[in-house]
Amino acid sequence: MSEREPENQHEKEPKERASDREIVDFIIKHIDSPCEVNIGEEVHNIREFYIREAERFLDEGNKQKIKDPKQIERLKEKIQKYKPL
Repeated sequence: MSEREPENQHEKEPKERASDREIVDFIIKHIDSPCEVNIGEEVHNIREFYIREAERFLDEGNKQKIKDPKQIERLKEKIQKYKPL
């Protein structure tokens, strides 16, 4: 076997993209319950990161844009709930 050949035959197969619903479920879960870290006495989380990711999946210029209208609406509602003004 050469160095360029994958050890596992499955590595040659392209990975299937997650469904729009799977993507939205994942992002919403992390917007609702983001990871947190204590810095001194302050608690910080990465909710804003997941909001930016949600917006990226709604961007018309993104090749991975979500197309399912129901999932688009779910994501937009969640962004509106948490997005800072």
